[in-house]
Amino acid sequence: MVVMDLEWNYAVVDPAALISGGTLRFEIIQIGAAMIDSQGKIIKTFDRLIEPQVHPSIKRKVTELTGLTEQKLKGQPSFPQVWEELSQWMGQNKEIVFWGNCDRSVLLSNLIYHKISKGEDLVLYDLQALYDLALQDQTRERQQTALSAALTELDIQPYGQYHSALADAVNAAFILKKLGGEEFVYRHQPELLEFLEKKAQSKEPDGVLVMEKRFRSVTDPDRLQDCIQPELEHLLSGPVTEVLPGFYRNHKKIWAYRTEGDILKVTSKSKPSQSGKGKDYVVRFFKIESKDLDKLCSWCKKSQQVTKKKYPHSRLNQKASQSQENFLAQRNRKIGQ
Repeated sequence: MVVMDLEWNYAVVDPAALISGGTLRFEIIQIGAAMIDSQGKIIKTFDRLIEPQVHPSIKRKVTELTGLTEQKLKGQPSFPQVWEELSQWMGQNKEIVFWGNCDRSVLLSNLIYHKISKGEDLVLYDLQALYDLALQDQTRERQQTALSAALTELDIQPYGQYHSALADAVNAAFILKKLGGEEFVYRHQPELLEFLEKKAQSKEPDGVLVMEKRFRSVTDPDRLQDCIQPELEHLLSGPVTEVLPGFYRNHKKIWAYRTEGDILKVTSKSKPSQSGKGKDYVVRFFKIESKDLDKLCSWCKKSQQVTKKKYPHSRLNQKASQSQENFLAQRNRKIGQ
């Protein structure tokens, strides 16, 4: 089994070119890997830099996180060359473990773009998801435990610098060894697949889509609610009340509004603006039922609990809690009438 970590550069790309396979959004610039035995002990390691071919200009944020610059990457081998070398290093070992699902997706997209393969010969595992699932009693209110947090929880001394591909791969291997090695993966993988299937079946209640609106080049996210106010007044007759503050779930921000007779769920999803200024937002408006609102309230409460732990003195956190309390008080009064 091989524990692997990737570092990558990124850029805003044309959606049509991305769908057709003509470009990449995330381009791998470093691969780090640690081959382990069945108990999780590291046998050997692999560490290579890659010169980007699609997005040669390295984002400042990438350099800040990884220390990698255009100068350091210039003259390094290409991704196909490094993958060929890595494949020989791995031999017949085709089981790869990542900390998180992002690296898995980025690896497959790079393999497909370079016409190397579609990854059908690889068996890919998400150790982060396995870790969270196996320790769900302790981590029920968290989403996606960070590598550094898992090392702390397991009392493991970190190796190297975070966001170095080799260091992150080695640290993930240390975690896997502490958990029992390959047997931990094989034991919990069926449980994880079952969990993901149930999660897909109990996905967020969308309700009835009544409108979709796009806002481009928004530089102040806090003004997004002001932008959607005319749509709310158009879709909801009578005074509009916010019953759920904005909270995040599955990379979307969600609000809920109501009048005397209708409930509206609003979701927004953003991406970097193609103009280079601010972000572009897709905002969707759904009419939902009371039972759907109850489910959203439950998710909002869990989101607030996580936020309270991370930012106990945040004014935004206090505002969210007050909005939630106001809604519950109003609902309880109606039930009692």
